Amino acid sequence: PQSVTSRIQPGSDVIVCAEMDEQWGYVGAKSRQRWLFYAYDRLRKTVVAHVFGERTMATLGRLMSLLSPFDVVIWMTDGWPLYESRLKGKLHVISKRYTQR
Repeated sequence: PQSVTSRIQPGSDVIVCAEMDEQWGYVGAKSRQRWLFYAYDRLRKTVVAHVFGERTMATLGRLMSLLSPFDVVIWMTDGWPLYESRLKGKLHVISKRYTQR
């Protein structure tokens, strides 16, 4: 559709549908949480970028920097408020339905 193709820049690597999510684990004790943030290309079925860090806007920003070479058409995330603020103005679907495996 025109609304999708008009968002694609010539020569860019396109990700039609990118799912972003985060998972946590711990090292030694549950108080020492470590977070994995990742972006998953739903059509190619592959992780295109990931970062480890605290669950903060700075870590999300590092992930977004890794995704900057890509032209993402649709973003899918859960309801974590920082996703919404970082993706303001983009085509963004918020639902646990698309981030659960």
